[in-house]
Amino acid sequence: MIHTMDVAPPPAGFRFAPAALIANIPALPCDVFIQNGGRAVLFAGAGAEAEAISRRLNLGVPILIRQEDEDLLASALVAAIPGVLRSYRMGADARSRIAYGLATASLRPLLSYGARPDESDLLLSHDVVDAISEALAGDESLVGAMVAVMEQHPATYIQAINTAVYSVLLARRLGITHGEALRAVGRGALLHDIGKVRVPTQILDKPGPLDDREWGIVQQHPAAGQTLVLAALGTEPTYLHIIRDHHERSDGSGYPTGRSAHSLPFDSQLVAITDAFVALTSVRSYQQPTSAADALRTMRFVQKGQFNDEIMREFIALLAGWHDIRRHELGALLSLLGR
Repeated sequence: MIHTMDVAPPPAGFRFAPAALIANIPALPCDVFIQNGGRAVLFAGAGAEAEAISRRLNLGVPILIRQEDEDLLASALVAAIPGVLRSYRMGADARSRIAYGLATASLRPLLSYGARPDESDLLLSHDVVDAISEALAGDESLVGAMVAVMEQHPATYIQAINTAVYSVLLARRLGITHGEALRAVGRGALLHDIGKVRVPTQILDKPGPLDDREWGIVQQHPAAGQTLVLAALGTEPTYLHIIRDHHERSDGSGYPTGRSAHSLPFDSQLVAITDAFVALTSVRSYQQPTSAADALRTMRFVQKGQFNDEIMREFIALLAGWHDIRRHELGALLSLLGR
């Protein structure tokens, strides 16, 4: 669970819980505790009114839950997302910020190194991205607000959510509006890097270039993601090819198979673009983030030929409404793509 304060680690068998977010669920799904002298002391029992409990807590005091209750809390947080996004008591900025916090708190365990996702974990991730996708489709005021929130959260595991949001918005722009097809894009984009839970953190967080052995391990993550999802669900979901293909490139320079555009599904090529953009504009151990305009310029010049021109054209036009891309830069980028 999300916790950023500099405090002692939790007692054995307990996890920190996001106290500020608990106010958004109607009732506590499990017991909550506070830490006192290295021990976990019961603060409120399951079923208590969560908002009242949140108000009583001193913001400087972290709360704990039992490790075995983590799934219960995650489910409650995810269930709260649609109500938050539909709320008329808050503006679009506040709704986006809270919903994004609920999503990241519930998904962080799934997308962290060493995770062992099961069917319930993946179905929970489906609920997260479906709720956000449906809200963005029905309320245009949320779109810009959600993008603004995304720009403030560069953590690696959060990049999956950012990729999913961009992918859903781009898919809609490209005419992918059918419920199942749009859900597949969102779900595949959210879980595209799930195979990285099998890549050691010392490789993912290495500040310098990877050696051949390390690069070979990283290149295994699409196949590892496929295996994890198939094992968890017991059947092939409609988005599995996105996980498999998101590092393939139109010119055949990608991995793991080096397939080119003619053999790559359209939605896989779409997620390849949003994933590359999020990677370039996010903090990494080996790079500082670039601006949106610089990221698009890199994708067009340095990585020329790697991405579908039609999708790139629409992505550039889509981003122009939210990011600080000057008009002459936008025009230059689009002209190179024949627009």
